[in-house]
Amino acid sequence: MRTTLICLHGFTMNAAGLRHMLSELEPRLASAVDFVYPDAPHTASPDSVVGLASLLGGVRPKPPNLQWWNASEDGQTYVGWDSSREFLAREVARYPSAALLGFSQGAAVAAALAAASQRGEFPALAFVVLVAGFAARAQDIVPLFSEPVRIPSLHVYGSADPFAKHAPALVERFAPETREELRWSGRHVVPVSEAPGDALVDFIRRRAVGH
Repeated sequence: MRTTLICLHGFTMNAAGLRHMLSELEPRLASAVDFVYPDAPHTASPDSVVGLASLLGGVRPKPPNLQWWNASEDGQTYVGWDSSREFLAREVARYPSAALLGFSQGAAVAAALAAASQRGEFPALAFVVLVAGFAARAQDIVPLFSEPVRIPSLHVYGSADPFAKHAPALVERFAPETREELRWSGRHVVPVSEAPGDALVDFIRRRAVGH
């Protein structure tokens, strides 16, 4: 039995974009996990694409521009969360052993699903890798973190990432005995090479079932 690593892209991205970002990483882990890249089921608005690009120095992901949810103005409601959760529950249930790698909004999604899994409200997960993540604020997600999440987790964030300031709050939602941190010098991307990439590969190899 091998672990399937389900990779969740960021806000306004798509599965192909994340797969391109991980293209150097995937061959190094081919013996440990099988990679799967689902597209989020919702389309991001043009305003969302422009708004996020302005925060990231003008970088716009190629279309289709997708999202797992769209937050309300006050951040208390995530439109699309329920259907994304149901979609990913079906996806995870397809595999005997599944883990999640989430980037940016995908990391927030993966963290929420790990919390739900621990409570028996989502299929089992072997581990989660949370890159450039943040703690969800929606009213129906916050209660999932009433107890520290003990599913093994790796929290990755870069010092040159404008969103890195949100990462520590997500780290604290996970139990100290099962969480690891990887801080690196990079931007809002997944580290795939040199020492940070090696550390990410090492974590996944250690946690993958049957490797």
